[in-house]
Amino acid sequence: MKKREKKFVLAGLALLAITGLLALAGCKNDTVPEPTRYTVKFDKNAEDASGEMQSQIFTEGVEQELSVNQFKRATYTFSGWSEDKAATAPTYKDKAKFKATKDTTLYAVWTDNGTVAPVTFSLPDGTKFYFGESIAVSLETTTEGATIQYHLGDGSWKDYNADSQIPITGDTTITTITAKATKDGLKPSAETTATYTVRKLEGISVTPPERTVYSERQSFDPTSMVVTATYEGGEKREVTGWETDFNTVAGEKGLGKPVTVSYKEGDTTKEATFTIDVASYEFTETLQDVDSSYAGTMVGGTYKKFGDWPQTIKEEGVEIGTGTLVRGGLTYHVGSDGNYYVKITAKPYEDTYTYSNGNLVEKDKEVYFKVEPIVWRVLTTSYKAPEGGTADNALLLAEKILTGGIKWADSSNDYMQSYIRQWLNGNSGTGETSDYNGDAGFLQTAFTQSALGKIAPTTVDNSADSTTDKIFLLSQQEATNSDYGFGAYSEKDSTRIRVTTDYAKATGAYQSSTPGDGGWWWLRSPIYNNGNNARVIGINGYGYYNLVSRTYGGVVPALSISLQSNLSLGGKIFLTEN
Repeated sequence: MKKREKKFVLAGLALLAITGLLALAGCKNDTVPEPTRYTVKFDKNAEDASGEMQSQIFTEGVEQELSVNQFKRATYTFSGWSEDKAATAPTYKDKAKFKATKDTTLYAVWTDNGTVAPVTFSLPDGTKFYFGESIAVSLETTTEGATIQYHLGDGSWKDYNADSQIPITGDTTITTITAKATKDGLKPSAETTATYTVRKLEGISVTPPERTVYSERQSFDPTSMVVTATYEGGEKREVTGWETDFNTVAGEKGLGKPVTVSYKEGDTTKEATFTIDVASYEFTETLQDVDSSYAGTMVGGTYKKFGDWPQTIKEEGVEIGTGTLVRGGLTYHVGSDGNYYVKITAKPYEDTYTYSNGNLVEKDKEVYFKVEPIVWRVLTTSYKAPEGGTADNALLLAEKILTGGIKWADSSNDYMQSYIRQWLNGNSGTGETSDYNGDAGFLQTAFTQSALGKIAPTTVDNSADSTTDKIFLLSQQEATNSDYGFGAYSEKDSTRIRVTTDYAKATGAYQSSTPGDGGWWWLRSPIYNNGNNARVIGINGYGYYNLVSRTYGGVVPALSISLQSNLSLGGKIFLTEN
């Protein structure tokens, strides 16, 4: 009995204990608080940063990983987070472990990536250049991989390519280049500017051209003309692109006519002048008829004008211009009458000679002679047909002694090497050498380029070695050919008489004082038994000889014209006369 009661008591106590524990347990669950949680906000910490991030919830005492940064900021690198808004170094790196103890704002900490180096210019600021000049300006930055852009003062940015530099073309304004450089991840460089100024044109000056003498309506020849521009500060340079009013000025004869040269840069135009002399005389480039009143050296002869040469002394009252034109071996001037004139110092053979105007031919006096057409007599129209031609040539002989002062040679009567042959044709026209030192002779002086093309090269029989010339002297055989209207060599012959022009007298040609006689003139034929003599035609048309070294013999040129190529120039007139 007592044992059973004891067991019941123990069981009751155990039940009571369990019930108490359960009661105690129930009371504890009703009083334990919830864990504390905190909010962590993320601030981009820069107005120019972009992106959004959600706040992150943290449980007190529990360490968590911070959310991945979603913010971006151009030219900056995200370094981490700090609770200090002004921090320059992060307290927490991106995705760092963080334990919140309160509501917290984490501020992004940014590291500046830097700035692109500024652009530099190959030409320093303030460089001056000339109007119309293109200057290649190169732009550079020391930052590798950067892109350079520029604009020319208009704000329109263009990419710069180092392979094609910027050509800066001058105008009348200041030229400004503004440039900058950019690169991903870096701040753009500061804009840099260079200003290039155009030199201000102050005036021009003109060095006149080599040629300042013209015939009416001839084209302008600017050879040797120099136009120099002067700029602010005294800088000078030779310029092109100028214009003249030459065509208007040269349309009418006159002396000292001003030609205006104008030069323009932008809106600025400057002018300068030089003067020219304009002649109304037209060179005789084709065969032309003589006046019907002309009395030639042979009755019934055929005469033509061709080429030009100084002949008659200038009339009193004719003024001479200052301009000059070098034509072959002579220098031409223009007279107020519109004709061309040549000035020489008179060297007459005798001091008793008079000009056609009655004035005495004064030794060592400077005198002007008028350039006039050369008159020729047509000797034959059957003179040495050109090779391959179907028509003969015409042989022409000058009607007057055109000049004196020309020796035949120094001593030898070899016409090929003679001084007179090379003076007639110019050194370049003969291919031979003598003591004549001028490239331009009678041929290049008396005929224009157009006229030269009408003269036939002629194979000349010199009683020794033949030559091929455009201008030559008659031979003894030609000067005595009856088919040409000439008489025998030893006879007086009026058709062979040649009088001297005023110019020929002043240059030293002999002129007989006997009325009706002329001067004596050279042939090309030698004297066979005397090597320093050549044949001549005397003052009354008879033939004889003289020393080749004498300079007072007259020069009467001859030439040949191809009828085949010159029919339109008057060749048909040769067919019925003589």
